[in-house]
Amino acid sequence: MKHPKHWARFFLVASIVTAALIFWFSSKNGGDSQAMSDIVTLHVARTLKPDFMKMSVKARQSYLEMLSTIVRKNAHFCEFMLLGFTLMGTMRFYFPRLSDGGCRSRAMGIAVLYAVSDELHQLFISERSSQVLDVLI
Repeated sequence: MKHPKHWARFFLVASIVTAALIFWFSSKNGGDSQAMSDIVTLHVARTLKPDFMKMSVKARQSYLEMLSTIVRKNAHFCEFMLLGFTLMGTMRFYFPRLSDGGCRSRAMGIAVLYAVSDELHQLFISERSSQVLDVLI
């Protein structure tokens, strides 16, 4: 593999940046977090239902409420999928003697520990809560 030291640094920095982004998103109070999710949810709604704006206000609200949970849980999944991927790359380059399974299990272990700490962190943020389901996701 060409320039493994560059890849090792890339994955390490990417892991740190991903963890920092997750921390930043989790540091948002409930209102700010919901506002960010609502923007994304609205874009998803308009993409999935081209006639979204023609729906009644009540139907739009109901549709947005249903989509909101899906968008938020998928965002959570994607954040930690990226963290797991970058941690896997970090393990691969910094611990080349580990098997693929060893890299995966260590990366997953670190990601799960970070997910637990992320949920505990949210206990101290206004209007946020901690959910075991988010760790499982």
